[in-house]
Amino acid sequence: MVDDKNYGPVEILVDDRQFTESPRWHDGAFWFSDIGSGHVSRVSIDGELEIILFGMLGPSGLGWTREGDMLLATLFDSTIWRVGPDRKPQPLATPAQHGTLGTNDMVTAGSRSYVTCSGYVLEPGDDGSNIDHTDDCILLVEHETGEVRKVAEKLMMPNGIAISPDGKTLTVSELFAARILRYDIQPDGSLANHRIFLEPGYMVDGLCLDAEGGMWFGGSATADRFQRVDAEGNPAGHVPIEGFTCIAPMLGGPDGRTLLLCANHIDEPQDILSGKARARILTVRVDVSAAAEAQQAG
Repeated sequence: MVDDKNYGPVEILVDDRQFTESPRWHDGAFWFSDIGSGHVSRVSIDGELEIILFGMLGPSGLGWTREGDMLLATLFDSTIWRVGPDRKPQPLATPAQHGTLGTNDMVTAGSRSYVTCSGYVLEPGDDGSNIDHTDDCILLVEHETGEVRKVAEKLMMPNGIAISPDGKTLTVSELFAARILRYDIQPDGSLANHRIFLEPGYMVDGLCLDAEGGMWFGGSATADRFQRVDAEGNPAGHVPIEGFTCIAPMLGGPDGRTLLLCANHIDEPQDILSGKARARILTVRVDVSAAAEAQQAG
């Protein structure tokens, strides 16, 4: 029987943010976006914080090219940016090219990135209750050419996303369908063999993979924990959280066993736009290290 171990309590690494999202471990530090403030930041394992970008319109998904340029998906202008050493964002893919809205989370391997899209942009006064998800999709972006195309459509808000270390499988949460999906990645980057991996019974947000084929994921306001499941989807560890929504986890640190957690609090969706949202970055030590970086052709 698999042990659903309690990994609490957590430690606060960063506090007093607005709406943290899309954590990543890169170049010896954790990186994260703050949708509410428009910032992208990096933070050392000891809590030393540096804001890398200011004034972005809903920054979310992060990645890096082979050359070391940062990639950033922004929700409110539905754009994917490339940021070089000068820290000046240049558009890599805009709505005029990809034809959708709400570019959100991102996973990168080789010269390709996959970006989840909500298909809508939250506007002032909108509580999100009348959202039409017919345009929700996953985009594939080619770094070298800037080509962008839809590789999965008609999803119910695809969100957290990851690629297996062998580059052959893409895992994505489908938030409003309350499930986690998997696809086979084809040589040209297309996705095939859509299948349900897990239906935990609540909305699933961000996720990350570990070295044993397990997965950590966050959930909606009805889930009071970050959950780990093993390679077969059995509960295999959790981190209880009080007073905050479990948004997104990421494994990192020198040995890959520090689990960083983005935890946010809002009373209504408009809090993100009005500055009323509250967020913090938490950490906890776990037993299984991060999965190896995905090696994908292209």
